[in-house]
Parts: sequence; structure tokens; C-alpha cells
Amino acid sequence: MARGQNGDHLSRPPLVEAIAFDPVLSRTKIVADCWSPLDMSYMEIQFPHWKAWAEMNMRFCSDAKNFLRGEGLLSDLATRLCGSGDLFSSAGPAFSFNFVAKNFGLPLVDLVKFSTAELASELSWNCGDEGPTNNNTVLETRLKQIRNFLFVLFVSLGVPVLNMGDECGYSTGGSPLYDDRKPINWDSLGTGFSKQITKFIAYLGSLRIPRGDIFQSKHFLKVENIVLFGSNQSEPKWDDPTCKFLALALKSEKNFDMLNSNGGDLFICFNASNNLETVVLPEPTEGNVWLRLVDTSLALPGFFSNSYDPNGQKAEGSSSYELKPQSGVLF
Repeated sequence: MARGQNGDHLSRPPLVEAIAFDPVLSRTKIVADCWSPLDMSYMEIQFPHWKAWAEMNMRFCSDAKNFLRGEGLLSDLATRLCGSGDLFSSAGPAFSFNFVAKNFGLPLVDLVKFSTAELASELSWNCGDEGPTNNNTVLETRLKQIRNFLFVLFVSLGVPVLNMGDECGYSTGGSPLYDDRKPINWDSLGTGFSKQITKFIAYLGSLRIPRGDIFQSKHFLKVENIVLFGSNQSEPKWDDPTCKFLALALKSEKNFDMLNSNGGDLFICFNASNNLETVVLPEPTEGNVWLRLVDTSLALPGFFSNSYDPNGQKAEGSSSYELKPQSGVLF
């Protein structure tokens, strides 16, 4: 759709433009997914959107996977969390469709199960053992990484996109090929894994819904409403490629409403290292305390808290929080 007769990329593809300004189609949700028809490889092009076309954000996918396996840069993660302004500056974060797995490539459970040399382009990590295993430590790490993937999806500006079947543990046995996809066994929705993951997804979604001021805005947040931190409230170590901790405070222009669990600032932390991080919490606004809503290091039901009943999760009087290795937390 974006190429001319000679295969060159067009700045104003006629069909794409016609759809964008069609009186009917322009009112629908139109999403571009830029891949080569020859080898199904991702193509990074300047896709014209005309404030009508959204786009699957492959850069979000690769940067999130790289960081969570301990190899990404802080600046890359920060850019994706804040709405990918380098890609959608003229459109806004609502046009960024964020994902970590999709209808070809490795599904979510395989991203934490297989990482052979042949899968290098998938940016996967097997968490210690290749393929199926009975090692409880590896299994716990894999489950935590799945929670981390879902967590980064739902706390990033943009639209979170889930791959059908990932909620019930769909696997291709480590094959990224589309032809190796098989029908989803929906009976697996009754497994313990699926029940845990669907609850986690539902809870993360419930956190976003009342926070349209931050997560569902058509516009990027004001610069003064985003503050990025290191673990001790200092400047992040942007120039240190070995640093795997990043925190950001998203400041709301709405006061916190306890009755409706609405408004108030958010504080989000990621620790992709193998070490415990002692996180210094920002000073809460007057009359408020920090409430822990999510900690991906905790197993069901501890990884989330009922925001309508914050007893036991108040950080009142606390100035720091112990964030475990390879984990994320939301206050």
C-alpha cells in the first residue's frame, strides 16, 4: 500500500491517503503494520498518518524486550514509556499501538522459554533453561517476566495491544514462523496460569480506565509532568549501559479521589538487574500517601492490590521501597 510501481516508498500513497480522508473509513480505527511482503521482515518507514492511521510500534516491542532481558538502554525505555515521541510527535501517543508479541514471531510464553541463536532477532530470553523445564526457579522467573511484559505495556503511554492466546499460554514450541501457528486451545483458559494472567491483565486494565488524564490522552504529557529518576531520586545514569534501573513520576493535574480511585500522581519503577534496588520514593503531595498498586515480583494475589481498599499497602512514613531483581512496581 505504501509502495509505488517501482517498489519505492511513497510519501503520499494514494490508497492510504484515500482511506484517511474517506468519510466512512476515516471514522474507524485504522492501524498500519509495516512489514515486507517478501520476507515478512519489519520495515521502518515514515508512514503517513494524516491523524487517521495508527501504527503498530515495533520499536516499543524491541526496546521493551531488550530492557527486560537486561540488555537495553535507559533512554530507549524512557522514550517508549512516555509515548514514543520520536515516532509519533506529530500524531500523539494515541496513535502508537504498543505490543511485545503478535500474530507471528514468538508468542508471549515462548519469549521467556526459548532463546537459541536462530531466534536472535526475537530478542527472547529463556530465563536459565532452554525449552520446557521442571526447575522451579526458572519457572518463577519466566512467570515474573511475563508479568513484566504486561506491566510495561499497560503503564506506557499509547495503546496496549495483546496477542490473542497469550492470556492462556499459547505456544508454537519456539517457532517464530506464521505457518507453524496452530488453533488456540481455549480449554487452557481453565489452567492456573491462564487464571492468574487474565486476572493480572484485567487489573492492569482497570487501573488505566480511570486514568484517562495520563494514559488515554490524545496529547503527550507536559514536560513538567514527567520526572525521570535513578533509584535514589538522582538523575538516571543515562551514560551507563550497565545501569538497569529506571523510575518515573507522572504528575497528574487532578487531585486524588479515594472514593473513585481517580487522580493523583503515579510513580513507576523498573529493575532489570539481578540485584535488589532500594528505591527512594518521591515526597507525596500534601495530604497524600503512596499506595503500592502493583509489584511484579509478587505471586498471585500479591502482585496487585485492591486500590479501593488500600489498607496494608500504604507507604505512609516510608521513604523507600525494596524492589526485587527483574521486577516492576507501581505506586
